[in-house]
Amino acid sequence: MQFSWKKRASVACMALALGTLPTVASAESFNGPYAGLEAGIGIVKVEGSTIAGPFKDTDTSAIAGVVAGYRMPLGENSPIMLGVEGNLGVYADGGDARYGVSGIGGVRIGDKALAYLRAGYGWLEGQPNGSTGKLDGLVLGGGAEVQLSDAISARADYKYLDLGGVNFPDNTLSFEGHEIAASLIFNF
Repeated sequence: MQFSWKKRASVACMALALGTLPTVASAESFNGPYAGLEAGIGIVKVEGSTIAGPFKDTDTSAIAGVVAGYRMPLGENSPIMLGVEGNLGVYADGGDARYGVSGIGGVRIGDKALAYLRAGYGWLEGQPNGSTGKLDGLVLGGGAEVQLSDAISARADYKYLDLGGVNFPDNTLSFEGHEIAASLIFNF
């Protein structure tokens, strides 16, 4: 089985993020490496046109996966946090793999909360309705994270995925997705 350069790059980023995980919790909230588990719902919308006319289809599926990343303050004692995050998971309906890499920018709210935005690139292996193929494109989103203890935080996250389009001789398809997930994050 051969892997594309995009898949290799995303796996390398995830391995790098996981490889930097020390065993001691960070002294400053939302600073340093982290890893976590996420679960939620994914919606992939397909719009297209065929010889018979336009059509729309929507697939909804439970999603599950892992996240790993690293974040740090913009400057000493700054509430602004910057970081990078990778994710890897699956759409339960059909077993389609999903993965991506995003830059994260956020603002700490007090010592226990973080509001953030993300911009990155994502991939979806497989397409709605059981057909095969790979989609990729821009990922935008954001969310909020609340620290439960020194080492554990909980997060609510939203991602918009512009997954591009596919042109066939007799039709054109365009794909976009939305994911809403809750995560349990372990800060190291």
